[in-house]
Amino acid sequence: MRSLLLLFFLTRVVEAQVRGRVVSAESGQPLGFSIVTLHPNVARQFTDGAGAFAFGETKPGTYLLSVRQIGYTPLDTQIVVSADTTQLRIALRHLAIELPPVTVTAPRCTRPGRPDSSDAALLAVFDQLQENARRFELLADSYPFRYQLERTFRTVNQRGDTGRPRVETIRLASSDMRPYAVGRVVEPGWGPWSSSELLVRTTELQEFANAEFISHHCFRLVGRDTIGDETLVRIDFEPSTRLTTTDLSGSAYLDSLTFELRYTMTSLTHPEWSELSDHRTMTARTRFRTIAQGVPLEDWMIATTTYPYNRRVLIETHRVLDVSFRRQPPPP
Repeated sequence: MRSLLLLFFLTRVVEAQVRGRVVSAESGQPLGFSIVTLHPNVARQFTDGAGAFAFGETKPGTYLLSVRQIGYTPLDTQIVVSADTTQLRIALRHLAIELPPVTVTAPRCTRPGRPDSSDAALLAVFDQLQENARRFELLADSYPFRYQLERTFRTVNQRGDTGRPRVETIRLASSDMRPYAVGRVVEPGWGPWSSSELLVRTTELQEFANAEFISHHCFRLVGRDTIGDETLVRIDFEPSTRLTTTDLSGSAYLDSLTFELRYTMTSLTHPEWSELSDHRTMTARTRFRTIAQGVPLEDWMIATTTYPYNRRVLIETHRVLDVSFRRQPPPP
């Protein structure tokens, strides 16, 4: 019994802590809500409002520390953890991307997947788009939340008359979000949705961290674009020409200074390949708002559906209401 207790005591003694702060290299100000990851397979966490982080019970050894913050250059650095507490100060530099002239050509997607280093500007913007998605995933995991989704349906006829709107509200949780999969863009309702209706996917934030979505789409940096009076950075995506199912094409629009996601535009490709054979087109615009520091959440979405055999148009509008965190809210 004494030897077992001694072995347990010695094991506990050699475990250490890794603590640190993430700050701006230019101003020295703390960067709260940065994502800090200790590889291999230790943990991932947000920094607090003072930019601080801590990993407890870490065995001595060599690790890779990854630090990410929207609008800043990503940092990956090797650290050596001793038996004592390791203190770190991580300084991130503002991201500077030289955007190309605006291009509007849309080549066919024959080589889908993550952009490679041959186009530095595209890769840098794509990484920021992915960072938006990763931040949302970590938020939903660390601070689960619930919200109400208000859906409004109205039909516009060929004279421009609008029928009486139908309004319904669905209670959802952050865990209700189902990941993208090839061939599942149009599917029967599940979970909180009615099984009697067909669900049509639009481009949600988490798609850009979804390996299957990335491996079946091409990405192209268009350059600066405007929506309303906002100047944004636009990146387009297109499904692979090898896909034989209905899928998504469109654009993501990032803030030109902070690189936070502001909008997505979605078009349904080949609706006739799905149960929506009576649809001609379906397009959607989604606006995002900040739910926590540097973390976007869908604010509203408006989708328009047209039909091949008549001139009526179906307009569906979503609004996200009453967001509430289940345990505690994230730090300000």
